[in-house]
Amino acid sequence: LTNTSMRQTGQAFHGFPIPFIKSNSSNSVSFSTSFVFAITPGPGAPGHGFAFVISPSMDFHGALPSNYLGLFNTSNNGNSINRILAVEFDTVQAVEFNDIDDNHVGIDLNGVVSIESAPAAYFDDKEAKNVSLRLASGDPIRVWIEYNATEMTLNVTLAPLERPKPNLPLLSRKMNLSGILSEEHFIGFSAATGTVTSTHFVLGWSFSIEGRAEEIDITKLPSLPESPPPLSPSPSPNPPVPDKKNSNNTKLIIIVAASATVAVMIVILLGFWVFRIKPRHIFTGGARKFSYQTISSATSGFSR
Repeated sequence: LTNTSMRQTGQAFHGFPIPFIKSNSSNSVSFSTSFVFAITPGPGAPGHGFAFVISPSMDFHGALPSNYLGLFNTSNNGNSINRILAVEFDTVQAVEFNDIDDNHVGIDLNGVVSIESAPAAYFDDKEAKNVSLRLASGDPIRVWIEYNATEMTLNVTLAPLERPKPNLPLLSRKMNLSGILSEEHFIGFSAATGTVTSTHFVLGWSFSIEGRAEEIDITKLPSLPESPPPLSPSPSPNPPVPDKKNSNNTKLIIIVAASATVAVMIVILLGFWVFRIKPRHIFTGGARKFSYQTISSATSGFSR
């Protein structure tokens, strides 16, 4: 019905309305329901609980979470026109709604102020005493809710999953539902969280009009999901890993630059060496000497 999100509501209803008033009569019918639930608390205290609901509508638009269980709000809480009967399994004490404690079962009529309530417990037939139950223990719990129209009595009985139905109910309330329920109502569940949270599960459910609800085969119930492991601290960030491609490119640039430098130095040294060993013709000045043949040839035998 809910997870551990805060201020959340969740409902699950049978898709079609059920006739609660006998045809051609104003008298209500007898009914019986049985279900198995589990409440797994979130971090800290659990909250807020859930309810089995008989309602003329599945539209709870405007209903509040927290103590209102997703069914009512500040304006319509306790209003007789709601025509809603609920059995609450409450895990947060709301003093303003006269809650007896933070672990109780209550019968609610048109609002969340219970007309009958008791601390959650089951009757041990062998010990002939009530034994406390923790609603938000995370363990599956069985519930039987039965209304006898002839005796006008509503009974609510609880027990641990493996135990049979106790002989004595936890709650028993005389009430005439004929003036409360209309001809057709929807049946289902509503849950809510607040600033404290719980995950609310309904694992199995049966319902019957004018008869006893079918017993739930507990061997066929689904398993509760495991709680998620606690979050591990975030690991320290790893030092940046150098990009291999960029690293190789950098090495290549360094090698090329070094090679170019060496090549330039070699060229300079070679040039210097060539310059040092090349023969040089130096003009020292003064009159130049020519041979007789050279002069004779140049002057055509001295005729010029």
